[in-house]
Amino acid sequence: MLDVIKSPRPVAPGARLSRALWLRIILLTLSAAVALSLPSCKPSVGSSCDKGEARCLDAKRELVCQAGSFIESPCNGPGGCRQTEKGTSCDFSGDKAGDPCSRDEEGAASCSTKDGMLACHGGLYALVPCRGPRGCENADGRAFCDTSIAEQGDPCSDENLKACAGDRSQVLICKQHTMQRFYLCRGANGCVSSAGKLNCDTSIAKLGDACDQKLEGQAFACTPDESQILVCKGGAFALDETCKFGQKCSVLGLSTKCRQPGK
Repeated sequence: MLDVIKSPRPVAPGARLSRALWLRIILLTLSAAVALSLPSCKPSVGSSCDKGEARCLDAKRELVCQAGSFIESPCNGPGGCRQTEKGTSCDFSGDKAGDPCSRDEEGAASCSTKDGMLACHGGLYALVPCRGPRGCENADGRAFCDTSIAEQGDPCSDENLKACAGDRSQVLICKQHTMQRFYLCRGANGCVSSAGKLNCDTSIAKLGDACDQKLEGQAFACTPDESQILVCKGGAFALDETCKFGQKCSVLGLSTKCRQPGK
């Protein structure tokens, strides 16, 4: 018995063309789906980044890294935002207090005026007064702000930085980005800042006045009525001695004693 060999069923040319078109449509659809699933190469707000990384969005805006993600920050200075051989350059000298900046760039600053510096503090730009005699100076790509004189409430960046109040009556200290009262300088010389050193005349004090803990047991003062000697103890002036009848507390050089007047 002979085997019967059947030839394949012939396919119409139109059917072949239809199948080819469907196959092409499927491939194009799959390619589009893959393209949509791939991450965009162009970074945007919220994109991941490395500390210190930045990109220009346009001539007046930059993307700057903060805690691993890009945020937008203005570059309103004359130089704007531009790419240089060293990387992205953002001129923020024309920005305003309250404009956003990267917390990763805490302390970045520029002199906006002779008496003020624009500095990044806690993710926002703030205007820092430069009340000292040197004011604010831009030099070698950095801003120098003379904060040897300050007022309570002034913004600051260097924790525990000390300054004299404008009226020389007290020492201020930087705490949580704000200048706050540290201790009073009731003596005749008040508070003086010179050659990078600060001197506070605490030869006169009241019981309970704050004092520098570094001077524990070393700083002495007379009360305003000259009836007692106080000593710095536990960060405040405490009673050391009450002057006897006919004596008054006085300071002579480095000596604070109860003495009879005129002796």
